[in-house]
Amino acid sequence: MALLNIDVSATPVSIVAYSFIGITYLAILYGIYGALFTFFQFLRVGRKRFFQRVDRPSPPSKAMDPIYGNHEMIKLKSSGISLHYVSKGLPNQRMLLFVHGFPECWYSWRNQIKHFSKKYRVVAIDQRGYGLSSKPPFVSDYRIEALAGDVADVIEQLGYESCVLVGHDSGGYVVWATAVLYPHLIEKLIIMNCPHPGAFRRELTLSQIHRSWYIFFSQIPFLPELSFQADDFSIFKRAFHEKPTALVNKNNITDEDINVYKYTFSQKGEIYLYLIYISFIFYIKIGTTKAALNYFRALFRYQNHFSTVQITAPVLLLWGCPDPTLNEGLADASQAFCSDLRIKKIPNASRWINQDLPDAVNKYIEVFLNETPDIEAPYDF
Repeated sequence: MALLNIDVSATPVSIVAYSFIGITYLAILYGIYGALFTFFQFLRVGRKRFFQRVDRPSPPSKAMDPIYGNHEMIKLKSSGISLHYVSKGLPNQRMLLFVHGFPECWYSWRNQIKHFSKKYRVVAIDQRGYGLSSKPPFVSDYRIEALAGDVADVIEQLGYESCVLVGHDSGGYVVWATAVLYPHLIEKLIIMNCPHPGAFRRELTLSQIHRSWYIFFSQIPFLPELSFQADDFSIFKRAFHEKPTALVNKNNITDEDINVYKYTFSQKGEIYLYLIYISFIFYIKIGTTKAALNYFRALFRYQNHFSTVQITAPVLLLWGCPDPTLNEGLADASQAFCSDLRIKKIPNASRWINQDLPDAVNKYIEVFLNETPDIEAPYDF
């Protein structure tokens, strides 16, 4: 890493962790940790269950409920890839564009779609690599600049000059990046459980590294995919229903809801044909699981240097507490990177805040949307 690219205000831990040596060391360390976890999972469930895979050619009925709107595809002008999205509301209404996190999909926003489509045009995308969206094969295809470019194309191609952009978890990171690279397209930002990238990098600690262990585990090949898909994607049940990441209101994600996520991550990608030096041909085909993990791989392999850019659009940062994957102080640290930021920490929630406490989240969003530039509305109900 060049000296000029080092953020001298960052913690020593951050400077080391973002270096090639640091990333390699952490990938090996948490690769071993993840390998042991995967091995013990294999012993616990047995070979048959561990390698169980269920073919899911058709979406579950809950995903196709017309109450969520229309399922559509859009081919993006900049990259040529296609994204699946769900849309509800009239085209002449103000648009709310929702970007999901990991390991999720458009369906994570079902409660917001139903609530806000009465007054707005609501669009929830499956990001590239997820579900029915295109799954380009290389890690470089999942650079943050490419992901932000997808969001910008969606806004413009749906006929809007700007929109309210909403993101959760790693989708929040994409939303932050979109606001930096395409500020003219953003009216307001709403982020859930994702700090500003500059805050994460500057305030990185050993404790946060351990909380983010799965990101470093994802840097190694093959094994993260195997672990994620094991026992027919039992990871979803653990993530949503078991400590430490469980929802407080577990009934808000039922087994039927989990089947929507399993369907999304069961989708296979296109076959890509490559010709090298006329004589050598090879094929690449990846599914949602590998594509989703490539987000984390690209995060470190293709580091950007715009994370310290100030966000000028009004921002609402909602933070479900506790979040075992992110230090709560990162929310406060995001203040340094925004000129107009409101932070609302919601206790007795989880990192899946938009699904765990949808009524509270919808109320906070509604208040924020109705604010005028000169008046800051109260956030206590």
